Amino acid sequence: MISNDFRLSGLASGMDTEALVTKLMNAEKIPLNKVIQKKTMTEWKMDAYRDVNTKFLDLRSSMEALRLESTFQKSKLSSSDDAKVGASLTGTPSRSEYVISSAKLYQPGTPSSVKFAQAGVANDKAELGSGFSFTLNNESISLTAQDTIQSSIAKINSLSAKTGVTATYSSGDNAIIFTSKDDQKDISIANVSDSSNVLKIAAGTVSGSLNDFQTGNASGAVGISPVSSTPGEVTINGTTITIKSNQFTYDGIQFNLKTELPAGSNVTIMKKPDVDAIFDTIKGFVDKYNDTIKTLHDKLGEKRYKDYSPLLDDQKKDMKDKEIELWEEKAKSGLLANDQKIASALDKMRSILYSKVSDKDPAKMNSGFDTLAEIGITSSTNYRDNGKLVIDETKLKAALENNLDQVAQLFSKKYDTGASSNNTVNNAEEFQNSGVAWRLYDQLNETMKDITKTAGYSSDTYLSKALKQLDEQIDSWEKRLQTKESYYWKQFTAMEQAIQKSNTQSSWLMQQMGGGM
Repeated sequence: MISNDFRLSGLASGMDTEALVTKLMNAEKIPLNKVIQKKTMTEWKMDAYRDVNTKFLDLRSSMEALRLESTFQKSKLSSSDDAKVGASLTGTPSRSEYVISSAKLYQPGTPSSVKFAQAGVANDKAELGSGFSFTLNNESISLTAQDTIQSSIAKINSLSAKTGVTATYSSGDNAIIFTSKDDQKDISIANVSDSSNVLKIAAGTVSGSLNDFQTGNASGAVGISPVSSTPGEVTINGTTITIKSNQFTYDGIQFNLKTELPAGSNVTIMKKPDVDAIFDTIKGFVDKYNDTIKTLHDKLGEKRYKDYSPLLDDQKKDMKDKEIELWEEKAKSGLLANDQKIASALDKMRSILYSKVSDKDPAKMNSGFDTLAEIGITSSTNYRDNGKLVIDETKLKAALENNLDQVAQLFSKKYDTGASSNNTVNNAEEFQNSGVAWRLYDQLNETMKDITKTAGYSSDTYLSKALKQLDEQIDSWEKRLQTKESYYWKQFTAMEQAIQKSNTQSSWLMQQMGGGM
């Protein structure tokens, strides 16, 4: 505590007044310290609740996809001869079978190009030494004496959108190469201002029989004429289509032609449910559910160490970091022991997973599944597992293989009464007739909302208000203790002054008595 009061610290009495006041104030601070520790405990509990909400959020994320019909519509493709035709999904195919009865491969063309003679500079970073200009497919290009091969190529390529030509450097030949962007584009060079330029760029064209470079351009440049591509043809389910790539997309499938197919050499692409992917989604949810209930049941049964209160700052000063860590581990233990919010949430989740799924149309349920147990998902018989889910993989995969639509209904069926505020938590009819995933999703949302009301980040939550009240109590106690400390110092100072006065009087009397003798 800080005080501006005038103080006399044991000058007359010889007492260690500072130490006495400190001891007295330590006793006075006990109620304040309890409030500070209560605040720390409240902050820890708020963090613990938020960690629980994070666990519930992770669980919800793991099963969100199980609410969606599209999750159970995942498909995979298989080819009767993958060495000839491969296939992969890019969309949603409209059919389950695609027969390729003939295929003529697309033949890609080759673009035109020209490689000029060896440049008259040491390397691509050396300056040209003299400038010149030329036109490339009617676009003017000017190079300066300070340009290098690198900067010259950059200038040429900056116009490639207009010229349809790109320039590259051949380090082995120390030469520039021009290449057209496609097999239909010619390369025409004209108006070369310096025929003996250092880059050996020469006038001419690359176009079939008129290939100036191919027929022996005096500059020594070598050109290659373009070769046009040849479209391919594929017959799929009796429909013939023209293709411009041997990898092409048709009806949500990317086909990959690897060889030509004579007429009648059928290759069949089959679309089937991707049972493995759907199984993995369900298993991912079950694993996350089991992890969640284990973590939370451990929290509910955690031991509370009442002798380990939160450490005060003064206590931490005399402790090592590891000692503080171990102490606080014990102090935080049991914060959520027997917590009713969490226990209730776990009970509700367990009830959801064991309840039957009904249907307004009895015929649908007669032919389908109404419990998770029917598809191989049951509760562990070991009571120590606290309701852990166990998957019979053989039974679940068989259900997915043979009754996929019914499995989808068990999880993703959504019954809506039409009231926007209703969900499977507050409406019994919606609960009875909706799938397991919708029930659990809605319940997790309600649980997280409830915990947020207690320990959310808003200032009007229960624990936020409690922290505010504790802060007010701490402020009040600090003011009272400051007043109390001032009181003690005034008392001791008055005592010192009285002793000093008495000592002064005694000295005077002794002097008087000594003088009279």
